[in-house]
Amino acid sequence: MKYNYWIKILSTLFILMLLSGCWDSRDINYRSMPIMMGVTKEEELYHVYYIIPVSVVSEQRNLAKVDGKGKTLVDAIEQIRKKIETTIDSEHIDFIVIDEKLGEEGVENIINTFMRMRDMPATPSVAFIKEDMNEYFELMISNFEEVGTPIFGFLEKQVGWDIYDPEVSLWEVYRGIHSHTSDIAIPLIGSNQDLTMDYLGASILKNGQIVDRISSVEVMIMNLLSDENVIKTFVTIDDTTNVELVERDVKYDYTVNGENIDLTIKLEFVVIVAEADDHLTDQDIQRMFEEKMKNVTLQLVQKLQEKQVDILGISDRLRKNYTNSELKNFLNELYPNINVNVEVEAVIENNGKIRNLNNDDFKDWEEDSVR
Repeated sequence: MKYNYWIKILSTLFILMLLSGCWDSRDINYRSMPIMMGVTKEEELYHVYYIIPVSVVSEQRNLAKVDGKGKTLVDAIEQIRKKIETTIDSEHIDFIVIDEKLGEEGVENIINTFMRMRDMPATPSVAFIKEDMNEYFELMISNFEEVGTPIFGFLEKQVGWDIYDPEVSLWEVYRGIHSHTSDIAIPLIGSNQDLTMDYLGASILKNGQIVDRISSVEVMIMNLLSDENVIKTFVTIDDTTNVELVERDVKYDYTVNGENIDLTIKLEFVVIVAEADDHLTDQDIQRMFEEKMKNVTLQLVQKLQEKQVDILGISDRLRKNYTNSELKNFLNELYPNINVNVEVEAVIENNGKIRNLNNDDFKDWEEDSVR
């Protein structure tokens, strides 16, 4: 009986030890949680920037910039850690900005380092920047403090980026660099005096190095072909005509006969006329829209084939027809020779006609509705 009694006592004490809390915990007042990170290179030294929210006073949020230099990326980060007394938790970084010049040299080692770091999340959005990193971060902080630009809200994942600008996470960049059949397009940004940033299109990475750039319109086509949720957006047909996309469907039909590959991309849209000249009929707008979307899509595909890069996911749809050894050279040998055809079909759901208020019985309106 006494034996069982002591067993219960020891078991209880052991459980209490396990429930004693986190022995290595650190008070939040002694932790710094950067939300943004910038990486550039100066005189063969990596220069890393952090934007860190500081203490809240009278419900007002403030931001601070800290930076460090080192021969390696990790060394530069360690130099930042030595500058501040609090512990840096990189798990909260939402946005990584990389100097475009580094992209032209190649960012494979940088991305690999981020993926190796245990305290770096794989989900931050990644972008290239064309201007001085220090000036960009200073402007972002000053805009936030003086104008009130909601940088925190912008970084929320629920907000999302516009269809004309890609949104790419760190793990997607890593996957694109090391994939045999796909590449990645990373947004190119710049500073704005009134807003957080400007979007300048996207840079295309092949094997971790920038090989070309695409415009915002080409980014839109890329998103339409790959993202299932990109609807409710406006498309400019010409100087006087705009339509709103409310639905779209993409189908890929292909035939493979050895090295001969025929691919047809079928795009189906439901649109609303947002702006147009009165002399244009629905058939005119439909034809203009279909021609523009076909031409822009085909030009983008051919441009990518010439550069031997695939950011549209075309090669991924064909990879099941080839062995792993064949896929290693797919983008360089087979992909440029794919015969691509684009078909576009649009349905105008609403032509945006306005009632003739000078007609009391709305006769003209009723006749248009019947048609």
